[in-house]
Order: sequence, then structure tokens, then C-alpha cells
Amino acid sequence: MLKLGIIEVGESDYMSPIILVEVAGKEPRPCIDYRKLNGIISTEYFTLPNIEERVEKVSAAKFITVIDLSKGYWQIPLS
Repeated sequence: MLKLGIIEVGESDYMSPIILVEVAGKEPRPCIDYRKLNGIISTEYFTLPNIEERVEKVSAAKFITVIDLSKGYWQIPLS
């Protein structure tokens, strides 16, 4: 598969084993074991903003804009 260009050698420091799982009547699906990767990733914590400060800041704004990006990924062209 390497010679055919189906797979390639990975250079990343973060790799996880992957296998294809076959279920009767369905297409095979890839399953990745992220346990080792999860063990070395540090969790980042963020404090919630103070609502009173945010309301005060917005009340002084000249313009207020809202943008909904829930389906924004549909706009990215894929090859």
C-alpha cells in the first residue's frame, strides 16, 4: 500500500493505532484508539466571563453583530 500511495509514513509526534471494524450489512468503519494520546494531552480550563461585565460592555457598544456559524463548515469547498 505504501508503494501504491494508499498510505504514507507519518512524521507526527502524535500517532494512534487505527483498525477497520466490519459490521454485518454495513460498510467497514475506522476505529482509532486515542487512549495513549489522551494520556499526554493537557486539559485547558477557562473561566466563564462575568455576565455583568459583559452586559456593561455591550451596552456601551455602537454596533452589535450576531453570526451563526453552526453550518459554516458546509461552505468550505472540498476537492
